[in-house]
Amino acid sequence: MIKKLSRRSLLASALVSAATARPNILLLITDQQSYQAFSAAGNPWLSTPAIDSLAAAGTVCTETVCTYPVCSPSRSSIFTSRLPHETGVMGNKGSIASGIPTMGEQFRAGGYRTVFGGKWHLPKTFEPPPGFDEYLIGGHALGDKMDAPLADACVKWLRANADPKPFLMVASFMNPHDICDWIRQHKGSRAHSESARKRYPAAPLNLADDPASEPDCVRYHRRAGYDLMSEAVGIASEWHREDFRQYLQDYYRMVETVDGHVGRVLAAVDLTNTIVCFISDHGEGLGAHRWVQKAAFWEEVVRVPMIFRGTGIRAGARLESLTTLNDVLPTLCDFAEVKPPQVMRGHSLRKALAGAADTEKREFVTSELQYGSAEREGRMLRTARYKYTVFNSGSAREQFFDLEIDPGEIRNLIASTDHQGELARHRDLLRAYARETGDSRFVKA
Repeated sequence: MIKKLSRRSLLASALVSAATARPNILLLITDQQSYQAFSAAGNPWLSTPAIDSLAAAGTVCTETVCTYPVCSPSRSSIFTSRLPHETGVMGNKGSIASGIPTMGEQFRAGGYRTVFGGKWHLPKTFEPPPGFDEYLIGGHALGDKMDAPLADACVKWLRANADPKPFLMVASFMNPHDICDWIRQHKGSRAHSESARKRYPAAPLNLADDPASEPDCVRYHRRAGYDLMSEAVGIASEWHREDFRQYLQDYYRMVETVDGHVGRVLAAVDLTNTIVCFISDHGEGLGAHRWVQKAAFWEEVVRVPMIFRGTGIRAGARLESLTTLNDVLPTLCDFAEVKPPQVMRGHSLRKALAGAADTEKREFVTSELQYGSAEREGRMLRTARYKYTVFNSGSAREQFFDLEIDPGEIRNLIASTDHQGELARHRDLLRAYARETGDSRFVKA
């Protein structure tokens, strides 16, 4: 005899099934967006309603640092939870070392349908990444030509998808990376009308630079002109205050444009059973220390937005412990119940995002950088209060900042007698982490 279930029982069964179903995962990536470049971060000079909606419905990680402030190396970490010196990607022409599992491969093996759209850049800008079943779009090098078609393709796929199998979708947008071309189109100082100046954002308070306190490698990058990034820094060295204000004005418009495309994708996805993660691969100099583009350890460049939204994540909350883009993969694997890679340098934030104490709260985060060759390579180690940077060449090699009293990183404390104890502690932390991760060049830094 077949027992007939009541309507109430059927509804209860459906609710249990929905509650236990593994969530879809949507990873949204912008390119070259600093942490402070969205309005929910308290920036009055731009409006980003899509990103703000994620912040209102989810948790903002306020102290997220990228593992390398350049596109390809940072992306190699996002998709592997390993450091760039481990992935082998120490510039914009590298591929992830064989044998290191990637996000797409882990999720595909875990039973997820995997979809990728937009910029990959490991090494080619547009190509199907390993482990992804479908590649939606590629082909345009500028965000103003790529981001709208990418959003269209993602929306079309989301609306057509009827497969009950959970999916991982990565939508990797290009902007506000177009600021790189903008800088190269604006050489020299310019005249600015009174009406234009009224619209411009304020110049950064830490606009003035102090080359005498910088490591030799940083000064080299300012003047070398060996690649497009150092060329841009050189161009900005000729700018006046109003030129930097115009640059910020147009950079923020690029952020607003990509925010609109992000909003269209969010409007097409069923958010009731989707974990959304929004990140950027690295920041932009924003004129701090007269620095533009990336490839620097300044806070404007290494600190990036990271927001999580979905079931089990606090709404309108802030996670203020130190986090890194290496945390993206383990966190998403945890929500999806997908087996993570055996070796990772990040950890899952799932419990912390739910409001529990961050039991794996870390003492420090790190970032890496190379200027042209392995002979000009640097590392950054940041604790809750201090930042230590060191390069492997030059007579001036180190910087040390107290971010609590000097958030603009104006005063280098390397020679401060009051800070030698903390400086020694940070040097020791970096050396120990270099030994742990096989970072041979900095074991004795």
